[in-house]
Amino acid sequence: MRLTSETIEDVLDLVLVQAERSIDLRDVGSIDAYALLLLDLVVRHARESGAPLRVTWPESPSVRRWMTAMRFFVDVKTGLASRPAERNAAQGTRVESGGTASASERVAGSFVLGADVSAPSALGACDLVASTLAPIVSIDREDDVSRLVGSFDDRLSDRYPMDESPRRRFLRILLELFQNIPQHANATGDVLDPHGIAAMHDDEHSVVLAIADKGIGLARSLGLRSSPGLRPDSPGQAGLGQAGLQHAGLSDADALRAVVFDGRSRFRDPGRGHELERIFRLVRSWEGTVVVRSGSALLFQSETGGDVVDVAPFPGVQIALSIPRAVFGIGEAAFGEGGVEPRGDPGFNEGDEGDDV
Repeated sequence: MRLTSETIEDVLDLVLVQAERSIDLRDVGSIDAYALLLLDLVVRHARESGAPLRVTWPESPSVRRWMTAMRFFVDVKTGLASRPAERNAAQGTRVESGGTASASERVAGSFVLGADVSAPSALGACDLVASTLAPIVSIDREDDVSRLVGSFDDRLSDRYPMDESPRRRFLRILLELFQNIPQHANATGDVLDPHGIAAMHDDEHSVVLAIADKGIGLARSLGLRSSPGLRPDSPGQAGLGQAGLQHAGLSDADALRAVVFDGRSRFRDPGRGHELERIFRLVRSWEGTVVVRSGSALLFQSETGGDVVDVAPFPGVQIALSIPRAVFGIGEAAFGEGGVEPRGDPGFNEGDEGDDV
């Protein structure tokens, strides 16, 4: 089973709609960066809601190695810290523990799932970081954005020689998407920890950038915009004031369309907004794939078309951009191990029954 931008929705439906408290990911044979970030956030969301998940991580050694290299286990564990500064201080810390898995199968159209929150000690986590393009990083403050953008650019440039024009455009994408988290994810001030995170990996076809948070989402963000003529009856808009009531009639799907297709923003300034609209058009012009999720709506757009569809409601905004390697002038050099198409690795012997996370 592959855990991707599409199949991760079955996991979210299981946890958020069917209210399952255990998930079993043993049969997962590959995970992309977007699914990894959503898995991180759904674990946090459940824990913060007072109903932690009982999870068992994938059995595949190469997938476990890749998750470790992407610092997934570190990020999930350091999420127990209450302050962003504590998370940042812990963010390169190696996690020592054992773990395997239990079974994953389809039952009545949904996953039966479960995992521990421990990285496997025998897999050499620190050595594997180099096999990823950019492991998970937290985006807490606007002051951190330039440094993080530079880090992602350096990692991609170090891996591949790139054409300068698409590289500059990709830098602009990174800058705008990273800035959106400190500027918008907690614009109301009532989210304890929106936990903005980003990661990047490659496969034989594409470079995949994923950015995610569990903040207020697009509908509530637009609800802060003063714009006449919209209904004040959307759920969850209480306490936003008169400006919030102006856009309160937008559903999550309408808000997503307004932001991505129309360039709408919570700011009325002529120079603000249009970021996601420009990014969407640019990536599509590169024949790439775009996923934007917010609340109960998801936009999936690829070369075969796409639309906005209803999904299980989850806070914040989650984005994945899959850009063909050829856009950057990247040839057929070897790509990063593990997450997307894992290769055969020696067996993994240690095991446990899983932990509450």
